[in-house]
Amino acid sequence: MFRATTATIHTLCMLALAGCQPSSDGRDHGQMQLDACVAEACTTLNLDGYGMRDYNAVAGLAHVTSLMVSYTDFADLSELAAMSQLRELHMGMTEVTDLDGLAAFPNLEVLHAQYLEPQSFAPVAGLARLRELAVGSAGLDDLSFVAQMPALHRLLVVNSVQGLDLSPLAGHPGLRALDLRASDGMDLRPLLTLPNLQEVALSRIGEDIDPTQAQVVAQLRARGVSVDLDAIVVPVC
Repeated sequence: MFRATTATIHTLCMLALAGCQPSSDGRDHGQMQLDACVAEACTTLNLDGYGMRDYNAVAGLAHVTSLMVSYTDFADLSELAAMSQLRELHMGMTEVTDLDGLAAFPNLEVLHAQYLEPQSFAPVAGLARLRELAVGSAGLDDLSFVAQMPALHRLLVVNSVQGLDLSPLAGHPGLRALDLRASDGMDLRPLLTLPNLQEVALSRIGEDIDPTQAQVVAQLRARGVSVDLDAIVVPVC
């Protein structure tokens, strides 16, 4: 799951965020990472917090199957379109607003696209092999695209509109793990219809769960689902 469960909330949040944020080396460090990856023919290229002056330089690395560009100025998926081999793409907290370019990555199994403000998350539904997805934006008010992704196993919703409607998840055959970090006001009853659900995390730190949600939590636990009501909200790169 996308969570940690200890009492040191503030410390963990600050450390995790520091690990994602740019350092003083900035793009020069990103170039160093790229150069090292080329020399080693690496499969994972981590540019989180650093970025590149020209992301087209990354696109030619056919040996890279996992790319991380979170917390950078990356903005245009077309610059990476040649990387159809990618299995993981981490691009949270970037400047990407158009997700239509995801069609260039049919082999993706993991996509982290949280803290974005895209025109729509609908293009994500075209990723037939996706197993793990992190999404979230201030305007996220529709999860209907998830219903079109039966192979999805893990879903993280970082932030969304108040009381996000979970009904599009009802009966989803693949979901095993859910992390709902904006759980306030959500009707959790659709979770009771998920046949393979194993884990749920709700970020309700310092709050009393309302009676309706408490009843759903009790029913989930009675089915053997692990429900964490004290999930620590940490940045996801």
